Amino acid sequence: MTLQISLSEPREVRLARSGDAATVWIDGLPFPVRTRPDGGATEITIDGRREKVWVVTDRDTVFVHAFGRAWALDVINPLEAKLREGQGADSATAPMPGVLVALSTEPGAEVVEGQVVAVIESMKMQTEIKAPRAGVVERVPLAVGESFGQGAPLVVLASEEAE
Repeated sequence: MTLQISLSEPREVRLARSGDAATVWIDGLPFPVRTRPDGGATEITIDGRREKVWVVTDRDTVFVHAFGRAWALDVINPLEAKLREGQGADSATAPMPGVLVALSTEPGAEVVEGQVVAVIESMKMQTEIKAPRAGVVERVPLAVGESFGQGAPLVVLASEEAE
């Protein structure tokens, strides 16, 4: 199956895996990769270079921490995207367990899709949490400094019907 990963623009990505060896095609270019578990991370070897990679998924978003940087990748399955058209999420949820380190909104505030509404810390790395859609913040269930589990709502928007 071919999926798209969206950073600033969608990229076509395919993966073929056999044991600890894999080939990742990005926009038709092959990249041979070897992997092995390394604690809570995965060690990958690309062109003889070894790096630790942490990967956490939350629905169609994959959070990757590697090479001293962090990325949030939106995985777009064309069939699932077609089935979900018109459905909006009502909360920005935690992709992994952690601690809330900053809030940039409050109940009653209007937010736009993609606006940073919170910052969390997990695995000693900070991740920006963005509004899943435009709307009005209904509630913020946690205070800065509080811990949470994966999937916990961090910012809840009023339902689209209520707006």
